Amino acid sequence: MPPDQHTAPHPRKRHAEFEYNVSAMDVSAVARWRVLCLLMLGAFLGLSAVVYAVGLLPGDAALHGEILEARGSLAHAAARWLDYGGKWIVLGPAWSPAARRRWWLWCALMPVGGAFEQLFKFLVGRPRPRGFHLGFPSGHVTAAATFAVLLLYALSREPASARVRVSLIVLAALLVGTVGFARIILNAHWPSDVLGGVLLGGGCAAAGAWWDSLHGETPRRVDDAVRVEG
Repeated sequence: MPPDQHTAPHPRKRHAEFEYNVSAMDVSAVARWRVLCLLMLGAFLGLSAVVYAVGLLPGDAALHGEILEARGSLAHAAARWLDYGGKWIVLGPAWSPAARRRWWLWCALMPVGGAFEQLFKFLVGRPRPRGFHLGFPSGHVTAAATFAVLLLYALSREPASARVRVSLIVLAALLVGTVGFARIILNAHWPSDVLGGVLLGGGCAAAGAWWDSLHGETPRRVDDAVRVEG
């Protein structure tokens, strides 16, 4: 018998080993989204308890005052436009092939995050800097953070170049940051309201990404990929 037949690995064994590695990557994705979800929602619950107990956090009034002092006509006008980044007329599902396959999940997460935001406004009961309406957490920032994390999850499910990935990550961070800044400079929220919105929105979106990763499609078989590439 030729020696190469003794040393060459069996083709089915190669396929099975490769399929195991692909499955391992999916398990890793589930673990990452689970950790992110638990960390963000746990931090939000802890922050909510502290805000409920003490009201304003030590740095709230100081940071809020510094931002308001820097407010000029141009900054105020820009903030009014940036504020639209947290409204439904701008935000929507991150439509991609991954999003369309789970359209009901994506359409549900935005209102679910908004429902929790309203619930915690009532439970915490802290008023805004201006007026008597409740402000913790910020609804605009909650929506923007939910959208941003959903966008990053959709990006992780799609083939894209490193430049595209970095660009979208930067845009997602800018969306949340500018909306949060606009809510403070418009005297609508305290800084901790913004932080609460980031944690709640990001945690809700990470929970949806965790669920979708756990119930996602079975990895494509290697022999199917070989047929397509061959």
